[in-house]
Amino acid sequence: MNTEKERLDFKTSFCSKYEELLVECQNALEVWAKRREEAWQMGWHGKEIGGELVRLQATFAKSYAVLQKHTRECPLCEFVSKIAKDDPSPSPYVTVMHHHSRPA
Repeated sequence: MNTEKERLDFKTSFCSKYEELLVECQNALEVWAKRREEAWQMGWHGKEIGGELVRLQATFAKSYAVLQKHTRECPLCEFVSKIAKDDPSPSPYVTVMHHHSRPA
């Protein structure tokens, strides 16, 4: 049985656009998570930090949506997903969030 990481490695070895979008998505998530963690640790509150966190979350959400759209529309990614079998659309969000999640 393939692990999530093995499926992602398999898919990114075939489609450079998927890999590019995946990296963008992971980077956006990491920036948002780091800033959220920093705000939480420093006890920052207010509209300014709240607005910044909402913008960072929106940036991640947009990059994730673009990645998911690509996996549905790219013939190569569809083909690789069929070969990989287990999950036709592996989720980088779940993998990354599992390693980086913190309380908001």
